Amino acid sequence: MNHPASSPKLSALAVSEWLLVLPAALLLAAAALRQLQPRQFEPARTSWAIFEWTTKHISQAGAAWLFLILPAVALAAGFAGIALAWRRSEALRQDTIAMFASLRRHFALAVLGAGALLAGAILLAVVAHIITD
Repeated sequence: MNHPASSPKLSALAVSEWLLVLPAALLLAAAALRQLQPRQFEPARTSWAIFEWTTKHISQAGAAWLFLILPAVALAAGFAGIALAWRRSEALRQDTIAMFASLRRHFALAVLGAGALLAGAILLAVVAHIITD
């Protein structure tokens, strides 16, 4: 069963898209992690080292490539791949319609689950803050 939505070309496009956004995602994660704790503690220490290396070794043009051009290319390629798969695959269209119908039927449960996940994330952040202070 070789559906257009699971073709090797589409898989290669998906991997390429992730590789295009990976550098920016890692650098933005390092920038965010460095603010979590004082500089002498991990992971803030490593994040500061990555952040300082980045600010010293990546020019403004390099930053433009990393944070603007490569993600824009990934976004355009991703939308083009999704549009092509959507146009070629009746099964994808039917599955998407079924997914939204199921979500509509179980909307309260989906909202409940999202609220529970958010509460867990908040609780985890608060506990981590209490432990590190």
